[in-house]
Amino acid sequence: MSSRECMSGTRFAARALVFTSAALYLVLLNRLNAQTQSRTDIAVESLVKAAEAAIRAGEDQKAVEFSRMALQQQPRWSAGWKNLGILLADRGEYSQAQEAFENLVKLEPKRGDGWVLLGLCKFRMGEYNRAVTDLEKARAFPIADKTLEHLLYYHSASVMILRGDFDTALKRLLILARQVPESDQLAEAYGLAAMRVAVLPGEEPSGMRAAVMEVGRLVARSYRQPVARTKTEFREVIAKYSATPGVQYAYGNFLAAHTYFREACDAFRAELRNSPHDAMSRLQIATIESQQFGNHAAALSLAEEAVRLAPQASVSHFVRGRILLKMGRAREAVEELETAARLAPDSLMVQHMLLAAYNKSHRKDDAARQQAVLKKLQQFEAEWKGRGSDTEPLAGFPAPPPGP
Repeated sequence: MSSRECMSGTRFAARALVFTSAALYLVLLNRLNAQTQSRTDIAVESLVKAAEAAIRAGEDQKAVEFSRMALQQQPRWSAGWKNLGILLADRGEYSQAQEAFENLVKLEPKRGDGWVLLGLCKFRMGEYNRAVTDLEKARAFPIADKTLEHLLYYHSASVMILRGDFDTALKRLLILARQVPESDQLAEAYGLAAMRVAVLPGEEPSGMRAAVMEVGRLVARSYRQPVARTKTEFREVIAKYSATPGVQYAYGNFLAAHTYFREACDAFRAELRNSPHDAMSRLQIATIESQQFGNHAAALSLAEEAVRLAPQASVSHFVRGRILLKMGRAREAVEELETAARLAPDSLMVQHMLLAAYNKSHRKDDAARQQAVLKKLQQFEAEWKGRGSDTEPLAGFPAPPPGP
């Protein structure tokens, strides 16, 4: 072998030795990492088991401590964030619970359970608008825990009542009533929504509570029994609480939903004797007089009173605009309906009526633009279809409930 060949072989051997040493180092390092990871996994598993045992034993403080230790080692443990958040919320530590649930929804953004828990936490903190935002997100995704789904509908309905969006609240409560047994909580929420009392359940005036509970139980039952029976029971309740604001309105709304229009107007007029400044009773009568009986002039007068009493309510401008359109006063109708659309930009009913007004006024460019607005809204509504059956009320009434 020549000296050059010898030199080449030596270099090859040296390179091979370096390669073999590096490979051996990597093998040893991987084994060490695996052992370390194994020990870490065992430690985390032990902490998880300890946290779960503490939860079963009712030892909340220990459960919190063990959960936090496990989550420090394994921050992607979604069940751990869920359990920790629930434990903290049960102890009234809502700020820390919120942080836990925020970590949960980051890990599982397309599962509804975490969004419900986050929304409920914010509700308990008194952040009602932020709570509804999270609860609405939850409705877009599957919710595995039926109890959480029930809590979603109850608490979102409660916020709708507080906001004065009573029709939406009634529909949410109807969904809930089909799934859970009767309860005082559900009856109270039903009563507040039906009587249009804009407070959270439990915060109504003490002198009104008895009427709220009786009306609520009756409205909740009404979806499962014959209309004639509900009418009889309503008259019995009215005999006891004839002067209580909201009772006659609830009865009128029930009658209108079942096409007893003359009797509904009588009930709304009785409500106006108890609540002289009530815009909604005027709007209900105006809607019936115009839509059912063609008494547009009388209806317009009532609608104008309602606009003066509730100028920031979209429905006031909507009803007046629709009546004006019926009377052939399209230009005035457009002005009212544009105001209604500004106040309720997401209302399909309002946007549809505004489109009709543009067409009647021969405003082609505005009609084309309005058609595009409607298309976007309809696409949005389609995404939510089937997740709660929140169809929009017609003529200012809740959608007629099912039943005999």
